[in-house]
Amino acid sequence: MKKPSDATRQVLLKSKKYILFRGVCSLIYRGIAMITPILFSEAVNFVTDGDYKKAIWISIVAILAVITFRVFDVICTFAWHKMYNSLFDNYTRIGVNKVFDNSMYSLSRFNVGEFLNIMSTDINVMSDFYCNLIMRLIRIFEVLIIFVYFFMIDLYIGIAGIVMAIVSISVILLSSKKIEELNKTKLVHYDNRNTIINEFLLSIREIKAFNIFNPMKKRIDESTQEYSKSFLRQRVGEDIFKFSVVGLIEACRWGMFIYGIYLITVGKMEMGSLLIIYNYFTQLVDGFSEFATINIGIRQLKVSENRFYQLIIYSHDKFILEKKYKFRNLNIKFKNVLYGDREKPKLKNVSFDIKNKAINTIVGVSDSGKYGVVDLLLKLNKQHEGEITIGGLNIADIDFDYYYNLVSCIDISDKFLNMSIKDNLNLVNDNFEHIVYICKKLGIHDDIMQLKYGYDTILNSNDDHLKPNTKIMLNIARIILKNTKIMIFDEILSSLNNDNRRIVLEMLGDMKNDHTIIVIDNNEAVLEVSDNIILLNESEVVDTGLFDEISSNKIYKNVINE
Repeated sequence: MKKPSDATRQVLLKSKKYILFRGVCSLIYRGIAMITPILFSEAVNFVTDGDYKKAIWISIVAILAVITFRVFDVICTFAWHKMYNSLFDNYTRIGVNKVFDNSMYSLSRFNVGEFLNIMSTDINVMSDFYCNLIMRLIRIFEVLIIFVYFFMIDLYIGIAGIVMAIVSISVILLSSKKIEELNKTKLVHYDNRNTIINEFLLSIREIKAFNIFNPMKKRIDESTQEYSKSFLRQRVGEDIFKFSVVGLIEACRWGMFIYGIYLITVGKMEMGSLLIIYNYFTQLVDGFSEFATINIGIRQLKVSENRFYQLIIYSHDKFILEKKYKFRNLNIKFKNVLYGDREKPKLKNVSFDIKNKAINTIVGVSDSGKYGVVDLLLKLNKQHEGEITIGGLNIADIDFDYYYNLVSCIDISDKFLNMSIKDNLNLVNDNFEHIVYICKKLGIHDDIMQLKYGYDTILNSNDDHLKPNTKIMLNIARIILKNTKIMIFDEILSSLNNDNRRIVLEMLGDMKNDHTIIVIDNNEAVLEVSDNIILLNESEVVDTGLFDEISSNKIYKNVINE
């Protein structure tokens, strides 16, 4: 996507049949709306002239036109919904696809509130704008036809219409910039409010545990008030803007009505023509309202398209290399890596090796820096100094898609999607026989089969119907089934009971012959089977080696006793 309009062009092309359907229905609908006042005015003229027979026939045709108008009103509504759904679905699809292509670092620029609003509110703004644009453009074209008709009736009525148009458009243009600024401010406050509410929902346990409900409630109330104020300012601004345009048109309508009565009294206009002018002025009000609405909509559209574009642009982390990656091995090297705030870094100029075809365990207390190692290996943040290489190739130069087919990670907080056990595991490996084989090796096949629907059991967000150890082992099954060359187990093995931990360690022992295995864990059972242990303390590497070598270290003893 080179610019925001590229995404829109792609969406509109995919929805072209619905756009055509909407356009044809709208043309017929508005065409009938333009003809109907003429029919009724002609009926009035025939009555005035005493030709009641023609008046009746014209009235019947007018009534049929009104009925047809109402039928097409329903059809147009149906066409609008079909077009809207198509646009919304296609925008969403592009958004989801592009988000998947972006790096985690790129996505970290957005808070949860922004992300949700872009994928809902902003997509709605864009879909709604283009859905209504066809009808609004037709209404504006109607205005031009009405002006031509006014000139045909009387020169001064035509001139008055043109002056009214110039003044109205001037008001619209002068007000547009302010409306755009008000809309931007509203969206910022809306994002902030949603982010705080989401934070509240995700942290409810901590809020209760620390009894900080009132401060959190205060934050929600303050953000809600800020959003309410900005929303009110936007709506009041838009209403004042619309009122000024519509009020001007209404004043001109009554001025021309009085002038029309004068023309009738001097015999220069028929009563029917005056009724057409009056009725057409209603359409002028609607037409200029649409012009004002389009202008406001364009301002809102610009904000939403730019926000959407910022989400879907391809990550700057993505590199295109002409040659295939040729790794000498899958050894991982950290060389003089500084990560985080210089005054209090997560990693302080660390250098160490993570060996290929080995179980590598990183051990340390919670703030020792081990989580910083995981962040960097997952490319969650590229803001670091020093060099991290895999097989001699800097990880910054590895294509994002390729990298995540090379590296995978699980931790205790990983959730399953709201689908069956089978489908969750199929996402990483579509060979069901192999899925069953791995589950049997992990000792959870019987647990799964004891569930009412076996592998077809739907997993919810809490997975309450799963035994705690079964849930963890299912997560481990996922990473084993994905079978990437580099596997990271982040604080997950220590959560298992002894029997399950032994099963997993035996499997890792078999797998290490063809994989680089990284375990973040302080459990001694894990450390005892490790081929390479990296001991961290206060963001520095204090020791490396085998368990027998590390276990005598004074800092290691502090870690175990933590």
